[in-house]
Amino acid sequence: MAPWAGRVRNGVFVHQSKQHQLEINMHPHAIHGTVLDRPWKLINSDSSSVAMKIDLGANWGFVGEATQTISVIDDVIEFRLMVETDDASMPAQVGWHPWFARPCTLETKFTHMYLRDEFGIPTGEKIAPPAGPYDDCFSGSLSSPILNFADKVQLEIQTDCSHWVVYDEPQHAICVEPQSGPPDGFNIEPLVITRDTPLTRFMRLVISEL
Repeated sequence: MAPWAGRVRNGVFVHQSKQHQLEINMHPHAIHGTVLDRPWKLINSDSSSVAMKIDLGANWGFVGEATQTISVIDDVIEFRLMVETDDASMPAQVGWHPWFARPCTLETKFTHMYLRDEFGIPTGEKIAPPAGPYDDCFSGSLSSPILNFADKVQLEIQTDCSHWVVYDEPQHAICVEPQSGPPDGFNIEPLVITRDTPLTRFMRLVISEL
């Protein structure tokens, strides 16, 4: 997900005193960025890795591109995602939205959960995590999330992202989503990049047998 992850409330945010309106793709909000349903351009590939890039699109309102490298080494799959801009500055977020098929169980340890309003969007206020089920954003990860599957396969999700969205309401799957900021982050916790300071994050899936 880039150049934002999750929802932007009503598709509206302000950057440097200018209001921007994003394309609405989950009424009445804008969700998951501009690159999830468009083709990427291949940069290079070999037997264990692939690198690709994509511009952020005409509807984004800034000049920029995303680059992703995916590599497989033994039992580890690593994703590296970078967002750059040719403008003086722009807000940016990145993240991933993997789905994991049930049956499986999820182990997580977070210190905080973002309180959602009646529209399901974080307000910026944080609370202690209650019991699930969840469709929520968390911060303060005390350990990497772990998924345990029925066939005694364990999957650990490692990342340098600061936030996680956990969506475990469906009966058929669980989403565990590392993100560089919370949903509606452009409005509640904006992160700004420049030509000289791109945003780069990784997600690593580490597979092992119990």
